[in-house]
Amino acid sequence: MNQAAAADRIETALISLENAIGEPVFDEWALVEKNEGGWKLVEYGGSRKDDFLADFNDDIAALRGTLDPANTGIGDFAFSHEGHGTGFDAHMCVGENLFVLFNNTAKSTGEITSNPKWTSAQIHFTELLEAFIADPIS
Repeated sequence: MNQAAAADRIETALISLENAIGEPVFDEWALVEKNEGGWKLVEYGGSRKDDFLADFNDDIAALRGTLDPANTGIGDFAFSHEGHGTGFDAHMCVGENLFVLFNNTAKSTGEITSNPKWTSAQIHFTELLEAFIADPIS
């Protein structure tokens, strides 16, 4: 999958999640790449790109332990219940050294998952994950 197709897939999945749960699940996402020099922003969807970049090292803290490309394969994902505010809530590995970070800047993961519609809405997150497993970003 190329980056443009990936961005479209992500946006479509987030709209489906929002429609299923009745409110935004993630209001921000980013495709990031881990390389020798650190993290590189590849694509961003949200309303605070400059702040996202400025605060990246702090906001990634809750997921840092699960974002090691040496220990992560395509299709691996994680949620954090420590990602409050701009701290990232979830990620999925979508290509070699490529991850999509997800965030809800207004709610924590615990607040999102406490919505009774969350359980049935997860299918949209799973479908997105399966799309990247079948066709990783290259």
